[in-house]
Amino acid sequence: MLKGLFKKDEDLESSSSREKQIVIERQEEEAEEAINLLTKEGKVDLDQTMEEISTAVSEAAKASLRDIKLMEEGRCPSCGHKTQQFLFTSVCANCGWFSFISPEEGTSIIHLKNGATIECGTTFDTKGGFILGITDGVVRAKVSTGNVEYIEFVWPEDEISNKRKARAREQAGMCSWCESPLTDLEEEPIIVYASFGNYQDRYVFCSKRCCEAFQKQYPVRVHKNCYARSCLDCDLCIKKHETEDETILERPDLILH
Repeated sequence: MLKGLFKKDEDLESSSSREKQIVIERQEEEAEEAINLLTKEGKVDLDQTMEEISTAVSEAAKASLRDIKLMEEGRCPSCGHKTQQFLFTSVCANCGWFSFISPEEGTSIIHLKNGATIECGTTFDTKGGFILGITDGVVRAKVSTGNVEYIEFVWPEDEISNKRKARAREQAGMCSWCESPLTDLEEEPIIVYASFGNYQDRYVFCSKRCCEAFQKQYPVRVHKNCYARSCLDCDLCIKKHETEDETILERPDLILH
């Protein structure tokens, strides 16, 4: 039985390797020829080329991380200005950059200038001047952008409804302990600022019980007196947030002794 299990894993790995090979099969001979040429010219040239490749990959990774962090903060990765957030789209009014997602359950319809339509699962606008229509992970259509009148996104109502609910939960926030949405609370949420290490973080709790449970789980914070002292009176960590909404001083009964 174990032999069969390991064989299955090997088959999956082999299948994945084959897929990767298919992707680069047209470039394989060219890459081999380039490596052979560089080897003949000398090991120094080959090492320098490999170093340039590593540098390019590293720079691309840094750029991707930068863009992700900017978008997480609601900023445009192109110019750094704040973006406007819609249900499935982010738009920068400053430079015109935008990012959107296609329906996961619905369809995308490419309307051509000649009146014809192409229905697919999702679309990608490529730099080569083509729109790729993809369905079930397979490219089903490649259309020149010059022939496209517009693209229609057909969103199922339940997908829109679920996104609205998820966005409402995100805007309301979640309890840092029980992860329940901070909506329809009878009392104001409890806000605590504290740090694990050198950086301050903000924690919001839906109830006194969750706040106390959090403090019991992480008593290490007491060594900086985070639970008993306002951030305004402390300089033991690097501040990430303003603390005007801090409630710890208004709730001394929550301090653990």
